[in-house]
Amino acid sequence: MFFKDVIGQQAVKDKLIRSVKEQRVSHTQLFLGSEGTGNLSLALAFAQYVNCEKRPDADSCGKCTSCIKAQKLIHPDVHFTFPTIKAKDRNALSSEYMKEWRAALLENPYLNYLDWVTRIAEENKQGNISADECREVFSKLSLKVFESEYKILILWMPERLGKEGNILLKLFEEPSEKTLILLVAENLNLLLPTIISRSQVLQIPRIDDNSLIDVLINRHDLSRQNAARIVRRADGNYHEALRLINQVEDNNQELFNQWMQVLYKNDISELVKWVEDIAQIGRENQKSFFRYGLEFLHECILMQQVGQQQSRLQEEEKRLATWLSQHMRIEDWQQMAESFDNSHYHIERNAHPKILYMNLSLRLMRMISRKKLSLSA
Repeated sequence: MFFKDVIGQQAVKDKLIRSVKEQRVSHTQLFLGSEGTGNLSLALAFAQYVNCEKRPDADSCGKCTSCIKAQKLIHPDVHFTFPTIKAKDRNALSSEYMKEWRAALLENPYLNYLDWVTRIAEENKQGNISADECREVFSKLSLKVFESEYKILILWMPERLGKEGNILLKLFEEPSEKTLILLVAENLNLLLPTIISRSQVLQIPRIDDNSLIDVLINRHDLSRQNAARIVRRADGNYHEALRLINQVEDNNQELFNQWMQVLYKNDISELVKWVEDIAQIGRENQKSFFRYGLEFLHECILMQQVGQQQSRLQEEEKRLATWLSQHMRIEDWQQMAESFDNSHYHIERNAHPKILYMNLSLRLMRMISRKKLSLSA
């Protein structure tokens, strides 16, 4: 993988490239970033760059033998360790799942743990990195390099290491010469403290909005307006952006706009019709509606605190937010957000949608009516 294929993260790319040029590459690095930030993609691009035979200034060449093999995930000096399961026909070892791993990674280098386990698991099994896998890592990294400058281990999801991870501590602390260990993690709190202390932590932030918008336009043929709407909801997470692209057409904005107007007019007959409509859209879309509402309220609070220039709302949404802001204060937004969050929770647990939406709407209608009265007094 090339650095140019990693979405955004220019500061991280520059830091990695500089470490190679200055010959200050740490032997054990922790690529720490939340889901969809590209931590695994960055590790792949870094591994390819480190062993590139020509190594131009800003990226690997893509043409040398090392780069060609790295792009196909078949480089003999680049080893992978990842969560696996013990199945009837194979052991819980990464080497026995390499075919599926290569296919999954070539398909989507921004995959998450659930994507991977769903691909390989029978029933509801959980993937882990076993003690046998840790011993196999030792065996792999004890070999001499075959054809490149560095032996590289990319260990994805070290959060799935239990106490077995202690087997690897000496390796992380003192790997053999010209050996790089790249740990790719999402949650620092789930890592063994002894692993963290032996690693150089590379913090990978969420992807910036502009980079994500450009990718959605250029790779996925979205309009700028639709791309911006998805990016606001994805919040720097490309994996989530892909999920949103594949959702059924999103009319949350229109539904929310209608709802707010019905509540403000205190029109019960219109409310009954609106509740009937939203009860028909299905549970997943109802959950999506509440997520949209929470994101909208977050932006409303931001607008009231710092002004429209920092808001990521679209123009039509800004008009609704501005109109509502004439009647609502930050504490009102927060109260609404808490109600939306609770409603999302109950929808997940199969609450009756008509009853839930009607109860929530009547509570919000009373709150808005009180605000109108207090403002007119």
